[in-house]
Amino acid sequence: MKYIKLFMLLAAVSFLGACSDDDESWNSANDVTVSMENTTMRFNESAGIVEVPIKVEGETNGNVQVTIETKATGDNPAKEDENYYITSKTITISDGEGHVELECVDDDDINSDRTFEISIVSAKGANVGNATTVVTLRDNDSQFYEKLQGSWKMSGVDEKGNAVNWDVKIIGATDESDKDYNKTLYVTGMCGLPSSKAILSYSYDKDTNKGSVSFDHLGEYNFAEGVNFGLTNPVNLWLLQLNGNNLSASPVNGTWSADFKTITFDEDCMLTTYLIDSVTKKQLGYIWMGNDVEGGIKAIKMVKSK
Repeated sequence: MKYIKLFMLLAAVSFLGACSDDDESWNSANDVTVSMENTTMRFNESAGIVEVPIKVEGETNGNVQVTIETKATGDNPAKEDENYYITSKTITISDGEGHVELECVDDDDINSDRTFEISIVSAKGANVGNATTVVTLRDNDSQFYEKLQGSWKMSGVDEKGNAVNWDVKIIGATDESDKDYNKTLYVTGMCGLPSSKAILSYSYDKDTNKGSVSFDHLGEYNFAEGVNFGLTNPVNLWLLQLNGNNLSASPVNGTWSADFKTITFDEDCMLTTYLIDSVTKKQLGYIWMGNDVEGGIKAIKMVKSK
């Protein structure tokens, strides 16, 4: 009886496997070609999950399936499962467009750009055209502007000396043709507001290997918008410097450590936010820097967490 049950189970598995394959409607039309859409692609190693497109040309009457392989290439080859990961090497395409899902691995090493190939090695329901995309993983660590981007822990003290901290992110341009590149960064998540966005001016001199950042353009932009404090209307927030009972637009300057993992700002400079009625644009005369924060935050330090 034990062997009969085992035979029946194996038969059932085989049957289900066959049904699964038969249920797929594969293309049988002629003159259908599947190709890697681009011969080359370039991603920052900090880009995370990205897509390398596959295209299908010709009229199909069913699905097309491709199997891909990767190959290290170039002067500094990228290694699979170390410098990048591929989600799946078998891709079924039903609507004429598909993609290879690629996860880039960010590291702290300064290195030359790494390269590898993604190639179609076989196709079901189609002929193979351009089979290969050469992928370059661009190193972001040699660009200190990009090296500062990522997740940080911001800490400081309020007017009464109480400890304050938030999980924040530094974000910025990653395309060197962007007008903000190497000039402006942004800090998001301050005050516990996910939508807040503070301008962080950036400067760096490669010749002297010195640089700085600053909370700048204070009072010139909405640091956060549409925040509900239970007033007549939601409010917008301006980021300003608080000196005693006075507000100013003077920047709060900071410098980073040699390993780019700590940013320390002027110890005595206090940041706060000023409330503006989002509808009437009237200055409401109130300051706020987060729940349970007295006045503002000074002795600001940021430590990179990722």
